[in-house]
Amino acid sequence: MKYRVELTEEQMKIVQISLEEYFRLRMGQERDFCDDMALMGRTFPKEGPEHNRAFDAFILRRDHLQEIMRGFFNIAFEPQGYLREKTDEMMIAECIWDAIRFARGQSRWGDVLQVGPEPAPKIEKLEDEP
Repeated sequence: MKYRVELTEEQMKIVQISLEEYFRLRMGQERDFCDDMALMGRTFPKEGPEHNRAFDAFILRRDHLQEIMRGFFNIAFEPQGYLREKTDEMMIAECIWDAIRFARGQSRWGDVLQVGPEPAPKIEKLEDEP
């Protein structure tokens, strides 16, 4: 069975973020997740002393988050502290995430990274939003 879903740009962005958080956490990849969480709701002035203070605070928050997440993953994925094999669900989520990135013009690759047992979703842009 196939489904067609129509999403706004903002909804696509939320689905993309959700999928990335899902598969990164399930795979034990705490670094990108902790970077995003430490930056959440914060901006940095481009230069000057406020930039340095804000950046130092970000690094401290990120390092604390990584320490906590490493402890979590050591318990969740014992004995090795990380997930050795990706599940089909993780790879499907990663493939959908990359298809969304590709459709939004954010992919680093020339095409959708095909991973997992399911084909990459087809995403077509219906119209430009005002």
